[in-house]
Amino acid sequence: MPPAVSNSTTRLDVCPPARKGVGFRLESVELVGLRIHHPKFYLHQVMTDAFRDDLAYIHDAGFGGLARAAGPVLVAGLQRRGFAGGLVVDLGCGSGIVSRAVAEAGYDVLGIDLSPAMVALARERVPSGTFRVGSVIATEIPRCIAVAAIGEVFNYLFDSENNAATLAALWRRIHAALVPGGLLLFDVAGPGRVPGRGPRRIFAEGDDWAVLATLEEDATRRILTRSITSFRQVGELFRRDREVHRQRLLPPTEVAEELRAIGYRVRVVRGHGSERFPVGLAGFLASKPKRSRSGRWVAEPGGIDEAAGLG
Repeated sequence: MPPAVSNSTTRLDVCPPARKGVGFRLESVELVGLRIHHPKFYLHQVMTDAFRDDLAYIHDAGFGGLARAAGPVLVAGLQRRGFAGGLVVDLGCGSGIVSRAVAEAGYDVLGIDLSPAMVALARERVPSGTFRVGSVIATEIPRCIAVAAIGEVFNYLFDSENNAATLAALWRRIHAALVPGGLLLFDVAGPGRVPGRGPRRIFAEGDDWAVLATLEEDATRRILTRSITSFRQVGELFRRDREVHRQRLLPPTEVAEELRAIGYRVRVVRGHGSERFPVGLAGFLASKPKRSRSGRWVAEPGGIDEAAGLG
């Protein structure tokens, strides 16, 4: 059973935009004498209020397993390639779980996430890292030895500009930014992410939180919608919030083909370390090939093979 929730009142105030494309919205939620404010900013339909304070806290507390598994995989891959230092860019860094593993191994970290609440958690977790609030799709990628995007980052439609063309352009920018031998590690949700027919409902809870989610997959449009109701303890009560997340589902074979066309050497994987992916999730470990002075490809350590398939 979900935790008891007090009666609440919600007031929504919308302020006129200061200029075209820029808006400000303030929501106030009142719970029996406790007043909570959630400012929400919108800039050209890019910045959203996804992963607000409560859901960011819950995601960090209860759903960080994949990121915890991915961090050591990325570090091991860099070490095998002889990278003792350098910059790693963590796209959709969330609460900084992957970033911490990278920083603790001696690498510099730049994390980017659309959620201010997530970025605040990442800064607290990794004080030595640099973290920015911004769109993954629109960001410029600096010269780096690796890029990570763990947790279906490329699927989310929080940025209205996320489409096939802009995503491919991002992968090209990453390829251009990577040093030879550099790595791109990420995972994507594909068709069949919601098994069976009809919506799927899930429930999870911790000591001071609970979450209910309904997942619906539109197979024709390749769109996954998550309707998430969260409950987080505030004093003796539980505060309720609701978010709706939409994702564009990406078939793994199409992703691999696009990456290879750009020039990556690609391996499609079924998990990070001992952490296996759930149904409908696929991982990619891609690299920017090295060339010898003769111009020939140099063999990549760790089994990265341009012709590798699903496995």
